[in-house]
Amino acid sequence: MEEKLVSVVARVLVVDAGNTSIKFTAFEDEQILWVQRDDSCPVDTGFAPDRIYFASVRSKEQSALLHADIQAEFPGSVWFTLTSQDEACGVINAYVEPKRLGVDRWLGVIAAHHRAKGDVVVVDAGTAIKVDVVGKDGVHLGGYITPGLGMMENVLLSKTARIRYDACEVVAGRGLPDSTARAVTEGCHEMVLGFLERIHRRYPNFKWVVTGGDSQVLLSLLDISMEYQPNLVALGAKLVGDEQVRGNK
Repeated sequence: MEEKLVSVVARVLVVDAGNTSIKFTAFEDEQILWVQRDDSCPVDTGFAPDRIYFASVRSKEQSALLHADIQAEFPGSVWFTLTSQDEACGVINAYVEPKRLGVDRWLGVIAAHHRAKGDVVVVDAGTAIKVDVVGKDGVHLGGYITPGLGMMENVLLSKTARIRYDACEVVAGRGLPDSTARAVTEGCHEMVLGFLERIHRRYPNFKWVVTGGDSQVLLSLLDISMEYQPNLVALGAKLVGDEQVRGNK
């Protein structure tokens, strides 16, 4: 099912519009030149992309506004909007309605499959924690979404009247938590660690490819061998976008 994927464009800008930030990744051939997180299109970078690969989990209205801003900055670039599909780059989507799988998850799954070359668990630990499982044959088996660590803490604080603490109170300690700050932060950590530990028990021989700001810390606590790739979604977008370009020729 796998095919040899070759670069078909020289300069590509991948735009990954997440729920809380926008990540811009500039490619020249297969090399990443720079990565930038911002709320708007980066300017004065000296980078003029041939093509823009756009992946967004935001609303149609928000995505359209962002699209207009970026295309105004790079009017000569050819635009490709990436969405989740039933199959791409040798990977088969598990969802009955493929487009309902978040495009960030879809692109991460594709990139992880091509990096692992075998059975793989994909973890993206950011605003939300997303876990997907892919067989070595490229069949996506499904996955999970849970709140991220920050979201868990924020929801707990917003729904209670007396659970309060200052940031300076969040300090490391040993044994059972002996302060509200430790009780909340360490309690949320334990919930996530228990979830990931169960996944590891179910798929003990799978390689783990991880991304997202919290993934390394969480998995190191579980002593799970992993490959950390901070640009996993962008790498998946590059694979899918290049495949679409080849298909249009």
